[in-house]
Amino acid sequence: MSNITWSTSLHLTFRLLPNFTPNLRPFLQADELTPSEVLLKLPYDVARSKSGTGKPDARRYRDGKQLYESIGLLYEDTTGVVRVTDLGKATLRWLALLNEKNIAVLGRHAAYALAACQLRNPTGWGSTYDDSVSVFPFSYIWRMMLSLDGCVTSDELNRAMFKVKNEKDLTEAIEKVKKSRASGKVDEMGPEVISGTAKEDRIIPWMCMASFGWTLISDKRTGEGRYCINPRARAIIREAASVRHKHKHFKGVEDYVLHVSSAAALPRDIR
Repeated sequence: MSNITWSTSLHLTFRLLPNFTPNLRPFLQADELTPSEVLLKLPYDVARSKSGTGKPDARRYRDGKQLYESIGLLYEDTTGVVRVTDLGKATLRWLALLNEKNIAVLGRHAAYALAACQLRNPTGWGSTYDDSVSVFPFSYIWRMMLSLDGCVTSDELNRAMFKVKNEKDLTEAIEKVKKSRASGKVDEMGPEVISGTAKEDRIIPWMCMASFGWTLISDKRTGEGRYCINPRARAIIREAASVRHKHKHFKGVEDYVLHVSSAAALPRDIR
């Protein structure tokens, strides 16, 4: 059965600030490498290896590829070789330079790319959705936050946002959140999409991507229990969220990932 609620299959997250995630650089340096070559470059704890051989589990590559291709940084081509996109290469150049004061430089391009991301797409988790799902997940999350006080809670995502299938649903979800905040009753938003003790671990990856590694939005784990738009990124998010993309059908993962990277509108690298 095809999904009509947002996927909970993503497990991995990544961070750019204050320090970037250790596996990010190996992936962004993986252009023209095979999956096996990338896997050997990924950091891992030998003692915790689940492969039984003392070598990194292949899932470390698969999970990382799924995360980074979902936001337009790389893809695996039809020959089985990894290709890093222009957005991925730009992110690599900024790894050692990025800080709280200059996030707007890369952040503006990243936000425009994220705004083009579709829930239903040819990637692993994206291909599981019903044809009725027509959602731009990160743009929708931003629009909900901008319609409120710039912040959103896990309950609001889990009970309202993760059920959104289209533009009309988004409007209704925002109204449900407003009413719930006014009454103080989370149940007014309806039942949870994700339940159980690990539900937060399934929510965080969505906000990790929507924030582009916690550059555009704060991590609730280091804040006051809510995800809030970074004041330095508010104008960027408002601009990117105002773009209305037309939902498209793509020939395959490469076509989709290049579309997302292209939406970043990066200047040509003439070095």
